[in-house]
Amino acid sequence: MKLIIAIIIVLLGAAYLAVYAMQDPGYIMLSFRDWTIETSFVLFAVAMLIGFVLLYAAFRLLIATGLLPRRMGRWRQRHGADVGRKQLAKGMMKLNLGQWQAAERLLIKCARNEELAPLAYLAAARAAQGQGIETRRDGYIQLAQQKTPKDSLALTIAQAQIQADFGKPGQAIATLNRLPSNQHKNQAVLTLLTHLYTDSKDWPALVKLLTEIKQNKALPLTTYFATEHLAYSGLINHVAKHKDATALWETWNSMPKDLRSKEDIIADFACSMIKFGQADAVDEILYSRINKDWSDALVYIYGLLDGDTEINLTRGRNWLKKHGNNPVLLLSLGRLAMRSHQWEVSRDYLQQSLEITPNAETYQELGNLLAFLNEQPQALECYRRGLALTSEHSPQPELKSGLVERASLPRPHFNPAEPQPHTQLQTAQA
Repeated sequence: MKLIIAIIIVLLGAAYLAVYAMQDPGYIMLSFRDWTIETSFVLFAVAMLIGFVLLYAAFRLLIATGLLPRRMGRWRQRHGADVGRKQLAKGMMKLNLGQWQAAERLLIKCARNEELAPLAYLAAARAAQGQGIETRRDGYIQLAQQKTPKDSLALTIAQAQIQADFGKPGQAIATLNRLPSNQHKNQAVLTLLTHLYTDSKDWPALVKLLTEIKQNKALPLTTYFATEHLAYSGLINHVAKHKDATALWETWNSMPKDLRSKEDIIADFACSMIKFGQADAVDEILYSRINKDWSDALVYIYGLLDGDTEINLTRGRNWLKKHGNNPVLLLSLGRLAMRSHQWEVSRDYLQQSLEITPNAETYQELGNLLAFLNEQPQALECYRRGLALTSEHSPQPELKSGLVERASLPRPHFNPAEPQPHTQLQTAQA
């Protein structure tokens, strides 16, 4: 009924306009270059009306078939992605400049784009960490995980990396350890844990991780062997510092065989065992390694052994055949001879060492011996010369410390069965 009424109204209106137009149809002329169009106003209006109706019908047809919305949607998506990428680029630049708040604002705007949201939230987490707001950092990580639940492992690794980069290795390790056990074998997880345990000097944990690293080929072979060396070197010193000689010996026996021939590991193990009063346990280890591959550092430690000095002295004399001009060997022989009560032999070895390389420590040893022999003026001269030299002339061969805290050398001592030379020195000074 409403349609019929509308048609009647339209017809009446058209009839009225037709009668009105017949009285004065009007005149319109359009001119463009050489073209001229002349017509009545009524005809022009009718043509415009028909054109509008046809255009509207075509527009409605495009909407009905879904072609126009799809194209408009694609355009909006492309436009939004372009805007999002620009915001992401600006946000990353601010992030690299340490402008945390500005970076966070831009990255949150960028996260409105579904495609860019995971990356934007990760970067925003880094910005929040830069401001020290850990709750917001974790919130952004959770939002990123909600956007891409299938990439939860990658996002967890990214979270741990952010924590590590901002000096929170403990938090980073805890984050990675919360992963399911099957994901702990992931190469990226193992690599990051290797760096975290190394930076935090958690040598026991790093040693436990070595098997997984090797089985899953998380590190190149050269890097793996360097890491293995570092881990066991650190473990030796860790056990020596926190446990006893039994635990230290067990650690030594559990090490790969090739590592038990490394100079720095043998040196740390020997020094620690000597401090535990177990010098006899390392006598043969030092002797075998020095015979196989000469080492000034190990020869120096060999001179500090307090076991069977006669045997040690004999072995040391055999080394003189090839290394007669080695000041470290001569110093060690001087100390061994001193503990064997061979005073003149000890004096000769120490003097020969000083003739090759004068240094404060050897002067100290010779001065102690001369004071014990009641040759006070000569002893004082040795002490004076020793004090005049700097630590640069020390005979102690240095081992590269790197990340591992090296074991300190045991203090050389005089034969406890004889009067101590420092008492003689005090008498001479008096």
